[in-house]
Amino acid sequence: MRYLNIHTHFPTGHLAVLEVENLYFGQAPSGKSPFLSAGLHPWFLKPENMDAALAWLEKQAALPGVVAIGEAGLDKVCDTSWGLQEQAFRWCIDISERVKKPLVIHCVRAHNEVVRLKKELKPAQPWIFHGFNKNTDMAAMLLHEGCYLSFGASILRENNHSAEALQHTPAGHFFLETDDMQDIAIEQIYQKAAEIKGISVEELAETLEANMARCFAPHPLS
Repeated sequence: MRYLNIHTHFPTGHLAVLEVENLYFGQAPSGKSPFLSAGLHPWFLKPENMDAALAWLEKQAALPGVVAIGEAGLDKVCDTSWGLQEQAFRWCIDISERVKKPLVIHCVRAHNEVVRLKKELKPAQPWIFHGFNKNTDMAAMLLHEGCYLSFGASILRENNHSAEALQHTPAGHFFLETDDMQDIAIEQIYQKAAEIKGISVEELAETLEANMARCFAPHPLS
């Protein structure tokens, strides 16, 4: 059995964990994981370097070790202008489609806007909402649009609605992650997720392996 950490900024290099390390423009990989995602995060967009950032992402996206595009998305509480955010997000969607790799979504208070873009552009590649910590109604809306949800440390907290959302998320539509948490291991999140779903950790691992194989085809992680 192995663990799958679909989104992390701090890979551990543990042999029992398959980790997808996230990179932003200007970052270098840690070398601890052969699997990467690369994107244009709305927090770090600058009008003066968008051409360079896009060129970087185009180059990264073509690499076999880059298995997903992102983080990319929309964020209503950051300082980046909305126009610049949407421009970068559309670029990332386009690249995801061209290289046939899933898109990892960063979304803060903009789920309706992201869904609206999905309906407009009709992407063929899977969209994964990372760090999902919203309620069951929001989860249902995204699942209805064919999205995947990735749950992290929020499910460990008492009375957090993300745990209820996970409980009601179909087996074929979710992942687990540590994101930027350095003091929480993916094994802990697996243990809690298995408890929430009422299954064994081994069964959960099999479910996530199947989700990974389906979501990341034709570039499977192995």
